[in-house]
Amino acid sequence: MNSLRRLAALAACAACLTPVSVQALTLDEAILLARRHNPALAQSEAQADAAKARVTQAYAAGLPSVTLSGEAGTGETDLGGFFGFGKADVDPRAGAVELRQPLFAGGAIVAGVARARAGKDAALAQAGGARALLSAQVADAYVGVLSARELLALNEAQVAQMQEVARQADLRFSRGEIPRTDLSQAQARLAEARAGLARAEGEVERSRAHFLAVVGAEPDDLATLGEAPPTPSSLEEALAEARRANPALRAAEAAERAARAGVREAQAGRLPTIAATATVSTVRDKFFPGYRADDVMVGVQGRWTLFSSGAISGRVSEARAEARAAEASRRGAEAGVREAVIGAWADVVTARAVLQAATDQAAAASSALESVRHEVRVGQKPTLDLLDAQRESLAARSGLVAARGQLIGSAYRLQALLRGE
Repeated sequence: MNSLRRLAALAACAACLTPVSVQALTLDEAILLARRHNPALAQSEAQADAAKARVTQAYAAGLPSVTLSGEAGTGETDLGGFFGFGKADVDPRAGAVELRQPLFAGGAIVAGVARARAGKDAALAQAGGARALLSAQVADAYVGVLSARELLALNEAQVAQMQEVARQADLRFSRGEIPRTDLSQAQARLAEARAGLARAEGEVERSRAHFLAVVGAEPDDLATLGEAPPTPSSLEEALAEARRANPALRAAEAAERAARAGVREAQAGRLPTIAATATVSTVRDKFFPGYRADDVMVGVQGRWTLFSSGAISGRVSEARAEARAAEASRRGAEAGVREAVIGAWADVVTARAVLQAATDQAAAASSALESVRHEVRVGQKPTLDLLDAQRESLAARSGLVAARGQLIGSAYRLQALLRGE
């Protein structure tokens, strides 16, 4: 029994000491990590929060407000015998509570609310666009690391193959089976393969540094990527979706609405304002010793600026100019978005075609390499043909890796143009 217990305890200890497998980081998880630390996205989201707060302020301008005011002091007054008072010490005190409800503001409050709501829409669209753009940047960085590692593996395999080819060439040269030219060519290709390996190692380090800058975490273990994200089936569909949901275009349209509301708000300065008020006040020792007054007043207050030396007209002109600028900005955004979507769509179509061609090329180059390797082995072809076939096979497989990454990256960039997140 004791032996069984000792075995159970040892098994438990072994289980505790067994390292826990860490799950590979997926692209979606990398995007979430990037969103937590990216300063540009944090700025956009903070600006969206500020825009929401401005909407609350705009609504508050049309709601009741309660103001408490008061004053207190001490001093000396000399009424010179008026009312029977001479020189005396006084402690004046006053307090008031005012309730104010705007009744009419010439449309300024309604226009202010409309301007704030449009500003909120613009800020939310910009934040959504920042999130979509960051997702595309993370996808590029993610694909960059995976592609760099795959290219490194290909170049490592190429170096190993070239070492074997150079070794075989040296043996055959020592037996007099091949001329020195073949040996020199094999050695040159080995040096070329080592140079390619050095470049691949440098690209891995560069891609890791870029991933860390974008995501905020080291790409130690990344999950493999599947297919590229779905994209619209036609350019017309992509353009229609961009016109409906592109973040930059939505922000420009909202900014134009805000500017037009600003014109109405400025024009309201030419109209009167009316507000209902209710005031409760108390005054002590104010005008002469022992003075006392308590008031309760309910009424209506009005204000109308009849002449402002051009200040109101200047504000209206400024608002109209800003509205024209916002309209021009919106037209520019429409043209820019259309151009960007067409370019991104062309990138996706091109990447798909290149991927298909690269797949065919890699398969053909691999088959050709096997054939040439057999023919060189039996002496039907020189060593140079094998070296050329290996170079072409490496180039084809490297092109296939690049084509896969290009398709995934271009698909994410197109998605960022079509809609925000």
